[in-house]
Amino acid sequence: MRQDLLIRSAVLALVLVIVAILAFYSPMPENIRVLLQNLMIYIAIYSIFVISLNLEVGYLGLPQFGKVMFLIIGAIAVGGIAAKLVLLLYQSYLLKAVGIAPLSNIGQYCMLYQYSVISLINQQLAQNPALGLGYFLFGVILAMALSAALGVIFAYPAVRLREDYLGILLLVSGEFLRVVTYYATPVACGVNGAVIPDPFAWASGATRTLVFFAVTVVFLFATFLVFEVVGNSPFGRTLRAIRDAETAAAVFGKDIVKFRIRVLALASAFAGLAGALLAYYFDYTIIGTYLPGYTFIGWTMLILGGQGNNVGAIVGVTVYYVISTILNVYKNALQAALHADPTYLAYIIFGLAIILVLMYRPQGIVPEKPIKTIDLHNLRNRLSEKKD
Repeated sequence: MRQDLLIRSAVLALVLVIVAILAFYSPMPENIRVLLQNLMIYIAIYSIFVISLNLEVGYLGLPQFGKVMFLIIGAIAVGGIAAKLVLLLYQSYLLKAVGIAPLSNIGQYCMLYQYSVISLINQQLAQNPALGLGYFLFGVILAMALSAALGVIFAYPAVRLREDYLGILLLVSGEFLRVVTYYATPVACGVNGAVIPDPFAWASGATRTLVFFAVTVVFLFATFLVFEVVGNSPFGRTLRAIRDAETAAAVFGKDIVKFRIRVLALASAFAGLAGALLAYYFDYTIIGTYLPGYTFIGWTMLILGGQGNNVGAIVGVTVYYVISTILNVYKNALQAALHADPTYLAYIIFGLAIILVLMYRPQGIVPEKPIKTIDLHNLRNRLSEKKD
């Protein structure tokens, strides 16, 4: 198992290095390199999101239809809490520079002064990279902690509800959280959206993109390692047993409740990480944009790539975003060829893809493989050799 993990990790690392070289140092035209850079960052962030979804859906079999709520929590942690902490740190400076204390009148700040205030803060963060890094890590850790706590909260109805009712509850909960926080100005500037200080303000242009790509790739690699270890451990094997035969797993003494709590906490934490990275990447977040479609896009990626394995999750994200990018780039050409608006063509293509995959290859592009474990005979031989 360790050898397989090392091989998969090495292959992923090699692919990421090759992609980074192509995106940042190849002699391709500037516009293509910028497109590739942004595409790779999207793929890295959403791979974290879908890998966490895979633990809930692919390993445990939960109907997780409210996954978007953890992207929302990540955005709130960054745009609603971490950003306000930075405003508090520079409150006296802002009072002297522009004559306002943003936190004393949050509504006025959100409507009138966000861009000018954040511009001044970015100038200060550019001179203090250590503070920017601390602010970035604080937002990420807070997003993961809040998301894990919310995941534990939702684990309790997961114990008592049937799968169909649980799916509806999670879907409604995500939409409820979005609507309430969207119209609450103190949370993340409500309908105005929150402009977020740039933790990498010391870098600019392509350098900033490269730094953010490197940071995101590090988080993706760490996420992959964590979920590979979890999925191929006795804990992961128990999750598959619960997914395939919950009653049998309970008969053999497995505490279904505890396993669901742990899975929802872990998966939710990493989904919150993805939400935080998205907010930091755009330096802006507006809660109202986190529609339920984000959840089902994640499901689409997972179905295409293959459930029950993390490589399939990354492949599914890559396939989805490559196709979406191609459709966007050639949108005008498609419109001229089809004599129709191709805006919703992606929905048609991915809808057909899901139908075809479920009909002819339900295991996805990368099928789930049996977990390799040390068989009892070899284990006994090793123990006897050690005794001798």
